[in-house]
Amino acid sequence: MKKSLTQLFLVISLCFLLCFSISCQNKETMAELEEFRAQAEIIVDVEADITAIKKVLNQYAVAGNTGDFDLWISLWADDGVQMPPDTPVRSGKEQIREAMKPVVDQMTLDIAITSIEDAKVYGDLGLTRCNYTLDMTPKAGGETIHAMRDGKALTLYERQSDGSWKIVYDCFNSNVPPTKAPPEKE
Repeated sequence: MKKSLTQLFLVISLCFLLCFSISCQNKETMAELEEFRAQAEIIVDVEADITAIKKVLNQYAVAGNTGDFDLWISLWADDGVQMPPDTPVRSGKEQIREAMKPVVDQMTLDIAITSIEDAKVYGDLGLTRCNYTLDMTPKAGGETIHAMRDGKALTLYERQSDGSWKIVYDCFNSNVPPTKAPPEKE
């Protein structure tokens, strides 16, 4: 009888160890599943962030096309940097405002983003690389100026403390070489 109790105790102990082992494996499996789920959420968040920075890029064009300067300047971070062609760098929202407000006041803009070649997010930083055209028509009347027939832009964004995205760097120029100016009339 004592031998039977010992064997029964060993069987119960082995069952307990087996159940414990299976339970630990399930915990490890659950932990792996939880990590996979967290990684999947990160992927979803990156896609949402890419959508958000593309939206800012599109708002940039809409604000320019509608002459909504307040919306346009609101897309910039306070320490934003604009790097236009053939012009010194504009550092900070105030310098950007001083340079761009007269343009929007005097011209009707037609900005067309023809393609978004890249849109990426790395943590709290994102970028878009796009192609675009820009025509400007004087509000006072006159011929349309084809300011950028085939332009490209690299724009960097930074996630703000409220979760929104703002432009921190915008560098743009032409894909085609400049044309020679027509000779001056005497």
